[in-house]
Amino acid sequence: MLPFLDYLRKAFAPSGIGELRDEIALLTSCSTDTIYRLRYDTMQYDYISPAVSRLLGFTQDEIKQMNIRSLILETRIVAGTMKPVESFDPLEEARKRGDVDKWQADYLMQTKDGRRIWVSDISYPWFDKSGAIIGSVGSLRDITERAEAEARAADEIARMADTDLLTGLSSRGYFFTRLDDELKRIKRSREELSVLLVDMDYFRNINHNYGQQLGDKVLQSVARIIASCLRETDTGARVGGEEFGIILPETPQSGAFWVAERIRSSVAKETFDLGEENHLFGCTVSIGIASAHFDQNINAETLYKMADQRLFIAKQTGRNQVSMDELAEEVD
Repeated sequence: MLPFLDYLRKAFAPSGIGELRDEIALLTSCSTDTIYRLRYDTMQYDYISPAVSRLLGFTQDEIKQMNIRSLILETRIVAGTMKPVESFDPLEEARKRGDVDKWQADYLMQTKDGRRIWVSDISYPWFDKSGAIIGSVGSLRDITERAEAEARAADEIARMADTDLLTGLSSRGYFFTRLDDELKRIKRSREELSVLLVDMDYFRNINHNYGQQLGDKVLQSVARIIASCLRETDTGARVGGEEFGIILPETPQSGAFWVAERIRSSVAKETFDLGEENHLFGCTVSIGIASAHFDQNINAETLYKMADQRLFIAKQTGRNQVSMDELAEEVD
């Protein structure tokens, strides 16, 4: 047995409590953490330090009359990769059997005044005189600021995974996830959905003639034009090197055509400065459109391929144009 657990077995057996009372009172009154001793038979605190009033808003007497679980809204076990716990029963049984030497968890708890805070709980077994486990001894600490910072960091990581870092548009992965979700949604809402595939014409020549750095600036400019032509409910994404995908919810093919034309004409009007006197150049895009009706059996891959085929036609028949009618009958 770990030396510290052996110490707890002896120190917190009933015969040792009196000897440590003064020392414990001094330590817990000075600590910003809430120190406690919890009985497993009632799940109530046999002892809890005055700091609980600052932590949860309850007095020591009030908290001793409560089952602590009534204040816990969510539990994440540190040893369990911080996943939420659906039921305490298996965990409590393991603790009572002595299978858990150290308990460490984070709780989302509700305070007396209705606030929600995150609390870290670290505890060790509490033994009776015979050596049987009857509860736990531990401490509670407010970690709300840390938990919120971690949540913001996780959101930022997820956002970065869903965002193309060069253009600021959505990533290819997010595009297909969103497209799949929107195709499911139109089944319920009985609406239409359109997809645009936008590809820059002769982009390799831009990189070859002017360099990748300027090529990246051109991509960023085209991305800004695309974003300026979309609604908040639309999704613009970079799905390839110089290819962009656009999801237009609640938009029939006719409405998608005008969005595509606005993007095409806006890009064609844009000029780029090489940094040399009177040396400007422009570029164009080709666009393919595909639409889905709620009563059609079309998945994300099929709809994307339809738009890609029409993009190919736009490329093969002159570029700098929008294609939407060809191959319209290929999908039932």
